[in-house]
Amino acid sequence: MRQKDLLRRQQSFFEDFGFELDPVLNVFKKPFDQGTQLVFIHYQPYPDGAYLEYNLGIRIDQVEYMIHQFLPSLHGHSDKSVTLVQTLDKIGKELPKRFFIQNSANLSQTLMSIEKFFVSYGFQWLDQMSDPVNLEAAFALRKEKKFKTQNFIYNAFRGTALSRIYKPDDYPKLRETYLGMVKKNSTTPFNIASYLKFLNYLDKQYRI
Repeated sequence: MRQKDLLRRQQSFFEDFGFELDPVLNVFKKPFDQGTQLVFIHYQPYPDGAYLEYNLGIRIDQVEYMIHQFLPSLHGHSDKSVTLVQTLDKIGKELPKRFFIQNSANLSQTLMSIEKFFVSYGFQWLDQMSDPVNLEAAFALRKEKKFKTQNFIYNAFRGTALSRIYKPDDYPKLRETYLGMVKKNSTTPFNIASYLKFLNYLDKQYRI
């Protein structure tokens, strides 16, 4: 089975919950006022089977367009970047990060488990994180420990932007925490300089 075949097999399920398949990026998308919910499916075949992995993502448009003014991003990346990506095992706690598929019966059973997960946990998590205030709180809880799905500097930029926009009362304290962690964890002076420029923009130029 190819990845495109797997996506088609699950297309009707995700469409029932308002998602559409992006045939170029091979991802299921559902827009909301501030951005997009995303479901990434990665299927990698091997001679003795295949690995199947799902990731859930939230994109807040304002945050992504803002931070990529200060990060060394590829042209057009701000249109495709995702604010938070999370693996299945960090949401429902009942499923592994990825599955090893050995045969068609195994695949069918796994897809049933996946659909049950989304109905019970996945769609609820996406809806919850689509509220930028909840997303900001998730970043604030991990302000000193990055999400495993992104490097620390991106984590700091996004957490800082979310705080400034959606939790301005907490921004001054979180600003200092993120700044301290950037100085501690950044491997290049460029990262620190970029973050300082970003803070200057948020402090002096950005208006809520």
